[in-house]
Amino acid sequence: MSTTSTTPINNKGKNYGGGYNKQYLILLLADGILAFVNWSLMVEFISVIWFFPMGFMGFTGWEAALLAIFTPIFLGIGFINRIVSRFNLPIRLIAQLLAFFAIFPWAIDKASIKNDEFGIFSSPHVTKTFFVSVAVALDWLAQCNSFANVKSAVRRERGAYAYALAIVLHAIIRLPYLSINPFMTWSNWIVFGMILVLVAFVILMGENINASDEKKSGAIWSIEHETSSSSTIATGISFGGIIFFNQLLFSTYGLIPRWVGLNPFPYGLFVVLGMMSGVVISKKKHLVTSRNFFIFALILSAIFGWCSGTVPFIVGFIGLISASLLGAYCNSLWIVLIEKVSNTEKLGQLFTSAMLTYTILLFWAIYVVSYKFVPWWLGSTLLRERNQTLIIACVLATGIAFVYKSLRSSGGSSSIKREKSNKDQPSYPNKDVFNILFGLLVLLLLFSVNRAITHPTDSSIAGHHYTRDLTATSVTNTAPTDIKSMIWTIHFGYDNFGRNSFPNVTKVIKDHGANIIGLLESDLSRVMTSNRDLVEWIATELHMYSDFGPEPSRNTWGCALLTIFPIISSDRVILPSPEGELACLIDAVLLIDETPVNVIVTHFGNTEDVLDRKLQTEGAAAIVKKNADMPIIFLSYITTKVNTENYKTLRASGLEDTTNEGRYCQYIFYKNLQLNKFQRFSSFDISDTEQQVASFSVLKENKQQQTQQQTQQ
Repeated sequence: MSTTSTTPINNKGKNYGGGYNKQYLILLLADGILAFVNWSLMVEFISVIWFFPMGFMGFTGWEAALLAIFTPIFLGIGFINRIVSRFNLPIRLIAQLLAFFAIFPWAIDKASIKNDEFGIFSSPHVTKTFFVSVAVALDWLAQCNSFANVKSAVRRERGAYAYALAIVLHAIIRLPYLSINPFMTWSNWIVFGMILVLVAFVILMGENINASDEKKSGAIWSIEHETSSSSTIATGISFGGIIFFNQLLFSTYGLIPRWVGLNPFPYGLFVVLGMMSGVVISKKKHLVTSRNFFIFALILSAIFGWCSGTVPFIVGFIGLISASLLGAYCNSLWIVLIEKVSNTEKLGQLFTSAMLTYTILLFWAIYVVSYKFVPWWLGSTLLRERNQTLIIACVLATGIAFVYKSLRSSGGSSSIKREKSNKDQPSYPNKDVFNILFGLLVLLLLFSVNRAITHPTDSSIAGHHYTRDLTATSVTNTAPTDIKSMIWTIHFGYDNFGRNSFPNVTKVIKDHGANIIGLLESDLSRVMTSNRDLVEWIATELHMYSDFGPEPSRNTWGCALLTIFPIISSDRVILPSPEGELACLIDAVLLIDETPVNVIVTHFGNTEDVLDRKLQTEGAAAIVKKNADMPIIFLSYITTKVNTENYKTLRASGLEDTTNEGRYCQYIFYKNLQLNKFQRFSSFDISDTEQQVASFSVLKENKQQQTQQQTQQ
């Protein structure tokens, strides 16, 4: 690791980086605003691109917009680097305002949309993608320029802290908005974001003007660099690795709990606290750059991978703590890594290796679940369902710059000098950083109180959905006896124009009055869908019990169950899928009208995977037969027509169909229940799949049988 000494030639009494300093704090906040918007765009950008292959089930050409993140490579060209350095803040202002304009939810003129055409102005999402790509290209170029071309050690450290704190804020701000980043979604917040960017621009431009005056008077900070012991490529790999690792796991509070089978709230608070602790230890360079710290992170990644999936609570909690400590590891590297980046002369080589690393890890994260849409010769089969190894690969990437340094160190006098130098440096961030950390901690506490109040509980669910009977001595909540079940494929929370559909989906469910809902394509806890959580959103907004279904670490597209009835038990099943995507199934038992009712939610594989669908049908039919004595509601996406072989296999298990109308994907079957009504509804622009709603009643003989069993017990 290089050693940097910073000497004030003319200090004018300023206390940069020492104790409390109002000017430093204001500048840190301004840097943090720009860093927060940049990080928000990086997280959102992938989901903007992902809408194309997801919506059209194949490549459209707009996937090439990912090249926007490669613009920092041009910093290796001297005159471009000088131009970006000179106009860094104006470039950032233009880029971030352009991004906000592009993501603003403008009114859409449907008559002007040209279906299946991908010209820049042929559809709203194509237009949005183009301008967001331009904005990301410019803003990421300027952000990397500020990392690599700092004028002083103070500014370099301030910029690194700003980005680390922005990542923490990004996770915290999604807590009260149920996994949504409001600055990238809601119109009022987007306008507020524009105002913040303008304020930050004015503050930082004022600093630049003052810096120019000080330069003329000789009051500048001189920096002396020693030759870095890390290679340019190793530093680039670590930079790309830390960007992606944060985006994969730490861009929200709730992803890691979902991976280990826990609820996002309150368990996501451990993740945020882990990230904050990483900032606290980031100045302990002898610790964070040590080989032992790196090995510790590798062990944590292995434990987290082993503990993910459908596991007992204690195992999941161990996985949660391991991943939270990984958050501390990841956020502790920013100071030393940005120092290495700023000491690198070959910027083209540095950012080429960084963005290639980022892209490889990104494709890895996509391949683990969407391998069916990628040719085998691009590595899709090799990376199928390799989530656990992806985590280890991320740790290897983030730490390679420091491992390289450790391996190159001979243990001689230069190493001893570096150790002494590190010991002489402060071990903790300055008070201004701690002030912001304290502010973030207060925000976390306030948002947690808000979530604790609105979080669905037995009493809140009963208060919103049950009939309340009041007497002089007691209050009794009586659950409804009528069942209104609903199945809907919600297209990963996007509407048909690529916009967030969370509020619209919630409104439709509420308008139908459904009390048992099966959602398909519901797993949004992935880097390509911005790590959102529609299940958490609906369960909280509508006050319902929920079952997320198989964990994101089990690599399905997701199936979820929401209901107002108590969930007695639930089993999350992966159906046989030897060729195509993994098929998920929830096998739950609800207590309805004092009767256990088996509710099954499932999503079978694609049309072309004939063997998969046959085996999945047989597996689902076996589960139905196992629960033959109970009333059953089967909410499904079975990818077959009426009266085909797979359809008949399900019917042979004892299931009855709700209608004889022709369908292909979604079906509601039932058993030992009275069907009262079946309806189909168009989703219009909210989703590309219809809604089906079926009303049932529990048969009297089932209630009598349950009463007899309770009497015998």
